[in-house]
Amino acid sequence: MSDTPKKRHQNRRLSIGRITDRFMLPDDTALATVRIAIAGMVYLILDALMVFLIRNWVVTLLLIQGQLAVTVYLILRFRRSGFLMATCLNGLALIRQIYLVRTGGSIGGLNARMAMTFYIDAILAGSLLAFYAMRNAGNYDDALKKKELITKAYYQASVSEEQLWKKNQELEKSNKIITDDREQMYRLAYIDPLTQLPNRRKFQIDLDQIAASFGVSGRPFALAFIDFDNFKSVNDTLGHHAGDELIRYTGFLLSKLKNTGDSLGHIGGDEFVLIIRQKMTREEIRTYIDYIGKMVRRPVRLGEATVSVSASFGISFFPEDTDHVPELMRFADMAMYQAKKSGKNQIRLFQKSMNDQLVRETRIIQGLKGAIGRNELFLVFQPQFFVESGGLRGFETLIRWKSAEFGMVSPGSFIPLAERNGMIVQIGKWVMRTACKVFKQVQVQYGFLGRLAVNVSPVQLMDPGFIDDVKQILKETAFDPNCLELEITETSLSNSVSVVMQKMDMLRELGIVIALDDFGTGYSSLSFLQQMPIDLVKIDKSFIDKINQDMKSNQFVSSILMIVRQLNIPSLAEGVENEWQRDFLRLKKCDIIQGFLYGRPVTASGVLRLLQPPDGGSAQQMTGVSKK
Repeated sequence: MSDTPKKRHQNRRLSIGRITDRFMLPDDTALATVRIAIAGMVYLILDALMVFLIRNWVVTLLLIQGQLAVTVYLILRFRRSGFLMATCLNGLALIRQIYLVRTGGSIGGLNARMAMTFYIDAILAGSLLAFYAMRNAGNYDDALKKKELITKAYYQASVSEEQLWKKNQELEKSNKIITDDREQMYRLAYIDPLTQLPNRRKFQIDLDQIAASFGVSGRPFALAFIDFDNFKSVNDTLGHHAGDELIRYTGFLLSKLKNTGDSLGHIGGDEFVLIIRQKMTREEIRTYIDYIGKMVRRPVRLGEATVSVSASFGISFFPEDTDHVPELMRFADMAMYQAKKSGKNQIRLFQKSMNDQLVRETRIIQGLKGAIGRNELFLVFQPQFFVESGGLRGFETLIRWKSAEFGMVSPGSFIPLAERNGMIVQIGKWVMRTACKVFKQVQVQYGFLGRLAVNVSPVQLMDPGFIDDVKQILKETAFDPNCLELEITETSLSNSVSVVMQKMDMLRELGIVIALDDFGTGYSSLSFLQQMPIDLVKIDKSFIDKINQDMKSNQFVSSILMIVRQLNIPSLAEGVENEWQRDFLRLKKCDIIQGFLYGRPVTASGVLRLLQPPDGGSAQQMTGVSKK
């Protein structure tokens, strides 16, 4: 493809520029000096020939003008070496003119003196021009050096800028990593990973800050403790993953239900806390919490199962109840505990009496720790009788505590405290060992082969060493395991069905009888009767008390007795206190009766008196013992 006119024009300009640069750019080098010297010699020879051979004033004038142009060119391009060469040429020309003047000659009719003057002027003008040329060249060299320095500095600055940019990028990445790490550390330290709510530590900080701001804002607030009821059963029946999913869902639900401005936290397990900051009366707060409780109770789908759990709520008020944050939390927790004691699925506002009760319970726990060593605990035994024959079936072991500080303390008061504090394991072993010792003596002295019933706490049953403890006690006391009956509650069965069944099978292999105590008070009684190896069902006193009070109560007790009879399991009614209760139970085919109508609990000496045959017969003949 041929070049365009514009392209050709640009090429011509470039060629002219290269030629011009070749002849006009400064060149003050040794090689240039040699070239100038040779050119000068050639010029002198040509000048001499033209002066002496061609004696024409026009030629002489042209030579003079050419020498002037050469002088200027040499000085401007070659500076020092050019100035020396130009001076030499003009000097030689001047000497020649001086010679001509002295000999009186002339060149082509031109006055030699005028030519001499011209060469003198050319030398002076060349010297002046050389001075300014070399001065400007020095400035030019300085400018070039400065330009090089500036270029170098600019390059270094460019390199530094690039390095700085890279360092800045690295710094931004480092800052992002640090920020991410800081956020991660914050979340690990202050955010619950399951619910994404503030954890106990963060909630405590927020609560302290809100309480500290009271002096400025003057705004009171309330603190609500929220705890699920029977949450453990969800973990045991559906697995911990289902329990976690329920906690996660509840955290999300509570976040949606709480008022704007309220603070919610998950402090562990199935416990949530809520700071109620809106100005509301106590009744309004109760209504607010009651609505939350109703929403929490709504069925939730967890995988293939649908569950519904309730919650217990405890509420304390700042600064009405206390202006001390740790006490505020303790009071709310205390109120929540009272809600659970009241039957769960309740709302309780803190009252001073709760704190007094907690102080008393704390003192009871401290006193209970040394009760065994101080011989303050003792046992009583309540007799059990067959309904049809009236014979003595055996005794249920009951524990009593006569405290030096509190006097007689009800088992209903100290047994739950012992269970919560783990002391029930030690107390339970003492009860079983002491009862077996007493009835071993009864067996030896009177040949009594009736049942010795001992209550087993759910905490005691789930203790890993429970079976070994039972074996050790039977070995120490030499008590016949076939005469020992262990009473467990439905609460024990709800802990872990597989573990409880395994332990019940091990106990029955030893010959021990298993009785289900307080039957009917739980929620899964019938299913447990079908699954568990139960030898006896004890109907709770709360149902016996209602016999003949209304038709529903009679029908309920009748239904229980009919069910256990169809399952071929003997039944025992607790708390029989009058004859019409006894007659109703006999009519409904109840097997065994226990209560004040037949006998109150007696001490070990009372057992011996009760077993003393009036006619010298054996205790076994008197009791009419049955293996059932």
